[in-house]
Amino acid sequence: MIRSISWKNIWRNKSRSLVVIVAVTLGIICGVLLIGIMKGWVEQRLHDAIYNEVSHVQVHNKEYLKNNELNLTVKNADELTGIIGSFPEVKGWVKRTKMIAMVNTSWGNTGVNIYGVDPEKEKQVTEIWKRVIPGAGEYLDESKPGNILISDKTAETLKLKQYIITEKVLSSLRSEKVPDLILSKLDTLKDVRFRSLKDFREALKGELKMKELDNYGKMIIDKALDYRIRNKVQITVSDETGNPVQGTFRVCGIYKTTNTSFDQASAFVNAEEFAELYDGKGVLTHEIAILLNDIESADLVKDKLADMSPENEVSTWKELAPDAALMNDYMVMYYVVFIGIIMLALAFGIINTMLMTILERTRELGMLMAIGMNRRKVFSMIMLETVFLTLVGAVAGMLLGWSIIELLGKTGIHFSTWGEGFEEWGFAAVVYPVITADFFLLITVMVIVTAIIASIWPARKALKLNPIEILRTE
Repeated sequence: MIRSISWKNIWRNKSRSLVVIVAVTLGIICGVLLIGIMKGWVEQRLHDAIYNEVSHVQVHNKEYLKNNELNLTVKNADELTGIIGSFPEVKGWVKRTKMIAMVNTSWGNTGVNIYGVDPEKEKQVTEIWKRVIPGAGEYLDESKPGNILISDKTAETLKLKQYIITEKVLSSLRSEKVPDLILSKLDTLKDVRFRSLKDFREALKGELKMKELDNYGKMIIDKALDYRIRNKVQITVSDETGNPVQGTFRVCGIYKTTNTSFDQASAFVNAEEFAELYDGKGVLTHEIAILLNDIESADLVKDKLADMSPENEVSTWKELAPDAALMNDYMVMYYVVFIGIIMLALAFGIINTMLMTILERTRELGMLMAIGMNRRKVFSMIMLETVFLTLVGAVAGMLLGWSIIELLGKTGIHFSTWGEGFEEWGFAAVVYPVITADFFLLITVMVIVTAIIASIWPARKALKLNPIEILRTE
């Protein structure tokens, strides 16, 4: 009976109720979008950290992470990998040589971590091979010796990334419907090689108007980008005696992940070819990376390996990528904080609406109490009105928010303007929002709690009414 009366009461003043419902709906939509984007970013960061950078579990010599010396290799590596391969939780593993090196070209130099890998084994553990930029070479191939895979950031530092407007570039721009007037202005830059993006942009500014640059600048830059694939680079590392040794490799491809810090510090070569450079006696194993079937098995596998190989250091992805672990672990807290802020703001509007309702229905409430409705039922009626009013808006907001998330989850949200800054922190410039059922359960609970709390003040005000005095008042 009380529920039926409460439901009908919220529609007695449709305009006012709809204002509150729309406000709640918009608030919930914003909350769903915000959390969807955050969760999408967190899942992307976690995926990239595991499948590009650290895998689920890694094994090192106990001293290696403190001091990356050549002789600090994983103890009993061959025996250990045989054991690892027998674990049902393991999807793939790879042994790596990892050394700090200086990489040089005729135009630049930089320091990187050189990973000596088995290219085919590496594919079972990481997705670096999928990150090779289309048209910028290929992944390491055992049948093609003497190759090195470097990142887009490293290529830029070594001046292997250049911008040049050729006839082919002009034809491509023409096919993209770039006006002939713009193309004619680019003729003065034709076949001129620019070794930095800054220089190329400055040259474009000198030829194009600001509006032309805004409309076509990015397209021109993308089309003019050219990598010097097959160029020679010189690698300098220290051998086991500490003396520097040098070797020459050719760039086979350029890769790019969402983490600039990782990219600018990582290059990959064939492990056996690398061994000939620093030692010649055999491949050294400084790291064993393990990919699991389920991320939840990481601690279990770590404990198994720690018991079997106490002389080595076993680390999970949480220890190797603490930033991704922290965001993943605190996702529920993000839910509560952001939705809590939204609900707090909405609560004031709900309280204001319910107080106005009490003020308008003072005589009615006095009549109900005078004919026998006890204060508990009056309190319940007002509380249910508030809950119903808020839930209608919340349900509408969740449905609309979920629909928008489903759409954006397929198309993605592009933050290209701030892409470089995001990638410095390991986040992609394109995020695919995602939402889970547990979030909607949490938001429903928070909406109900907010409505109950927001109903207390109006309900208490109603309970303080004196039925006799109200009935005497016209």
